[in-house]
This record gives sequence, C-alpha cells and structure tokens, in this order.
Amino acid sequence: MQISRIYVSQRKLRCAAQIPDMIETLEVGGCLPRITLSRSQDGSVQVEDGHHRLTAIWMTGRRELKQHEYLLLEKDQWRPRFGRITDLLERCGITARW
Repeated sequence: MQISRIYVSQRKLRCAAQIPDMIETLEVGGCLPRITLSRSQDGSVQVEDGHHRLTAIWMTGRRELKQHEYLLLEKDQWRPRFGRITDLLERCGITARW
C-alpha cells in the first residue's frame, strides 16, 4: 500500500515524542502494531488508527506499507480528512528525522 496515497484523519500528532522510539524499533527489525485503515466506496483509503506508526514508517524512508503492517476495513462513513502524510508532517513541524 503506497503511503503517499493514504489520507490522514488528524490535524496534529498528539504525542510526537514517541516516534523516535518507533523508528528505532523499525530500524532494528522490530514490528509495530498494525495500522487500521479504512477504504471508502470510491476506493480512497484513510488512517483510522495509527498516525504515529505511519509517520515512523515514513520517517525511516519507506514509502510502502507491507501487508502485515495494516488492517484494511471497508467503511461507508468517514472521519474528516486532513490531507496526506506530508501535510500532517508539515503541520506538526516535522521536516527531518530526529
């Protein structure tokens, strides 16, 4: 799943301080809990739960989610959308790796 095509449903990251530890876990070969994504009838996908995890994966330089890293649900009702991962990072002032 291409990360840059996923919509985010949060304006900001609530606890960005946890992201460096997530990055470290990924870099030593560890896994994070699965990210919950939802897909609408038009085929677009957005994050339901896991904005920090998605950010950590992006910050390691990866641009694709592996199949075991997410759970994809079909949904009729949507949460508000606030752009994509790069928009979220910009709003949070995250411009480079920690």
